[in-house]
Amino acid sequence: MSRLQGKVCVVTGASTGIGEAIANAFAAEGGAVVGVARRFEVRAPEPRAGAVSRVHLDVSNEPDVINLFEAIGDVDILVNNAGVSHFGAFDTMLLTELRAMLDTHVIGTYLCAREALRSMKSNRRGHIVTVGSTASYDTFADCAGYTAAKSAQIALSKVLREEARAYDVRVTDLIPGAVDTPIWDNRPGFDRAKMLRPADVAGAVVDVVARPGVSVDQIVLRPPAGNL
Repeated sequence: MSRLQGKVCVVTGASTGIGEAIANAFAAEGGAVVGVARRFEVRAPEPRAGAVSRVHLDVSNEPDVINLFEAIGDVDILVNNAGVSHFGAFDTMLLTELRAMLDTHVIGTYLCAREALRSMKSNRRGHIVTVGSTASYDTFADCAGYTAAKSAQIALSKVLREEARAYDVRVTDLIPGAVDTPIWDNRPGFDRAKMLRPADVAGAVVDVVARPGVSVDQIVLRPPAGNL
C-alpha cells in the first residue's frame, strides 16, 4: 500500500515501542520518514520514500530541534511520541525526574509542533499527532509526575488544534491505555500479554493521517481488559 506516498513524516521517540512501530508503518505506506531519538547517532536527516532515516535528537533542545526541521524542509506529518517515565510515590519523586518528564512531553511537543507548523501553515496542509496517555483521564497511584506531564501535553495540543484549523492543519490526540513497550520493563505485576501491541497503535495512526478529508480530534485506545 502507498497511502502516504510523497509525504514527509517526522516521528519522535522512534527508537523503540510505539514510535518505532509508527515510523515503520509510515515507511511501509510509502512515507519518507525521519525517525528521531536521543539514542540514534546520525545527525543529518535523509528522507527517502519508503524508508526511515534515523536521526539523533533531544526534543527538549531548542537549537537542535530548529536545525532539524530546517534541514528537513516541508513536513507533512509530525507524530509527537517521545517520552520518558518515572514512577513512584508522590513524596519520593525526585524533582529531576519531574523536570525530565515535563521537558520531554511538554517542551518537546511544543518545540517540534511549533517548527513543523511553520511549513504546514505556509502550505495549508499537514497533520500533527500527539501521543498521550489515559493517565491524563484516569487516576493511577505512583504516577503523579507522568500524569502531570501527559495532561499538560494534551492541553497544549488542544489549543494547537484550534489555532491550526484556520490553516487546514489537522491535530489529533491519540490516547492509548497500556501498550507493551519497554516502559514496563521495570514494573512487575502487570500482565503484558493483555496490553495493546505497538503495531495496534501504529495502525490507528496510519488510518487517521491517511484520510485528508477527515479531521479526528481525539482517539482513545484501550486493551479489551481496560487500562490494566
